Amino acid sequence: MRSVLAVLLSCLLLAPMAALAQSGTIWVDARDQQDAGTFGGLTLPMGNTSTDASITAEFNDLPNIVEVYTATWCTNCVTSEEAMSQAVEEVNAVLIHYHRVWFEIEDPFGSNSTEERWVDTYGTASTKAVGIERAAPTSVIDGQRMHTGSKAKGVSLSDDYSQSLKVGNRAWFMGGNIDFSVNFSESEAIFSWNYDDLISSCADECPTQFTTPWIMFVEDSARFEEGSNNLEDYQHVNHAAHKLSGTNGSISLDIPSTWDGEDMKAVLLIDWEIQKEGNNSVHDSLPGVGMATLLSLLAAVPLVRSRHQ
Repeated sequence: MRSVLAVLLSCLLLAPMAALAQSGTIWVDARDQQDAGTFGGLTLPMGNTSTDASITAEFNDLPNIVEVYTATWCTNCVTSEEAMSQAVEEVNAVLIHYHRVWFEIEDPFGSNSTEERWVDTYGTASTKAVGIERAAPTSVIDGQRMHTGSKAKGVSLSDDYSQSLKVGNRAWFMGGNIDFSVNFSESEAIFSWNYDDLISSCADECPTQFTTPWIMFVEDSARFEEGSNNLEDYQHVNHAAHKLSGTNGSISLDIPSTWDGEDMKAVLLIDWEIQKEGNNSVHDSLPGVGMATLLSLLAAVPLVRSRHQ
């Protein structure tokens, strides 16, 4: 019995180390701390701007959020995006592509609001990882795991993304519903959101968690034959990012024009962050095990077994 317990203990101790090793080679933290990310992905079609629409989703059924920084001249972005397309085939995911705007002379997509969202949210992590805050291609999954460049860190680029998608969102909720709706009048579109009834995954002494909702206006596909990476049809183009306030509310927003067609949609995202205590995140406050202790425990496994043979 002690033998079994020792082996189980060893596995439990090694699992976090394996996870850390994996995250250190396949992706980097997308924000300044591990206890932060993005969930949501509720989507409303904007093709007919005279039809009211609403959607309700249960937290446990929410899709992965994939945010990508790209440009129409970025050749290796094509490689990265093709790999991501393969990775999301078997999962429920919402993709949002941010196009380079500042100091840009070729790419016609994106806006100041989308650049600001990217830089404010992921610029610091991008700078630490590759030296610049707006690097194409960069992909962020669930607002937590950042993948830079188009070279695989593991078996393949598609497998890197698949492994990251499987981690899922680590927000401190275990259920509850999110509501998102739009109502049109003659002169305005009123968007409403509500996630007041999300159920916290902790019972007592819960950490302080802050949330910030956003509405993105994303065009499914925009054709731009002049793009020098020859992709021509650019997917999931983010035209505008609007920061909201509060766990419920309403706001009047102008819907940006599509580049072509009638395939605009509004996407609700919710950023979350656990308040740090001093310089430590919640993960830092969990009891750790030193390497010497771990090696001692592993060494004890055969000793325990020998005493009971």
